[in-house]
Amino acid sequence: MDEKDDIQDVEIMPTDIVFDCPNCNHNLVVDYRAAGLQVPCSQCGTIIQVPIPDGMHIEDLDCDPGELLQQLLQTRRMLVKAEAAAQQLGEKIVEMTQQVAEYRKALLAVKARSETMQEAFDLAAAARQDIAKLIDATEVLK
Repeated sequence: MDEKDDIQDVEIMPTDIVFDCPNCNHNLVVDYRAAGLQVPCSQCGTIIQVPIPDGMHIEDLDCDPGELLQQLLQTRRMLVKAEAAAQQLGEKIVEMTQQVAEYRKALLAVKARSETMQEAFDLAAAARQDIAKLIDATEVLK
């Protein structure tokens, strides 16, 4: 798929800023509130500065105190959720680490039993050869 086709799959709003990554030329679309900010390119990961469209000034992006408060509260709620998710993932990692340790212990036990069974098989094979030699020897004596 062509990079230009990627942008056609995205709904571009009149307030969006459309520009190309200076590193990989990937076409990017960002909300106007990102004007002047540094963001990673979604294609190559290079940190690039979002251009400020002609006629736009950074002051145009300033929010009123109520909007800033709402954004701050929303960010805090998202942080609390992210911290809870991180805590759950941490607990899951501990649980999975314990399971891996148990599986490893069981695997080592199976390996030890397998080695014991191989030793028994080797002894049985040697005994079979000894018996075959005895049978051959007794037939020679007949």
